[in-house]
Amino acid sequence: MKLIPNRHLLKGKRVVFCDDSIVRGTQLRDNVNILYRYDAKEVHMRIACPPIMHSCPYLGFSASKSSLELITRRIIKELEGNDSVALDKYAMTDSEQYTKMVDCIRRKLNITTLRFNTVEDLVASIGLPKACVCTHCYDGTGND
Repeated sequence: MKLIPNRHLLKGKRVVFCDDSIVRGTQLRDNVNILYRYDAKEVHMRIACPPIMHSCPYLGFSASKSSLELITRRIIKELEGNDSVALDKYAMTDSEQYTKMVDCIRRKLNITTLRFNTVEDLVASIGLPKACVCTHCYDGTGND
């Protein structure tokens, strides 16, 4: 539905979409705009992983030439006025900074509501201690 939407199913509906992640936000922004163009009334997003704050040094899915390719880092730069701030508050799920960042992403992508999975819930779902799970791209810590 996200890549090949059905106008008949979307017209006048409130829709909830689940996606694996938001890395740069470009594809999702385009997809959301198409959903509204097909007359979706509301678009709610649920993201399976936490916000990606750091490029992954191990996998290529979030590799980038600049951290500012990540939507989270662009938003933080907008909020803070620079991109060299401590990211720990933005990675803490219920912090004021995290809430502002998620809301800015939501507005920028024209989404009615946006929720990310938390690092805590992600680790719990794996069933291993956090020390055994790499969460570098979410909170800057990892399994070295």
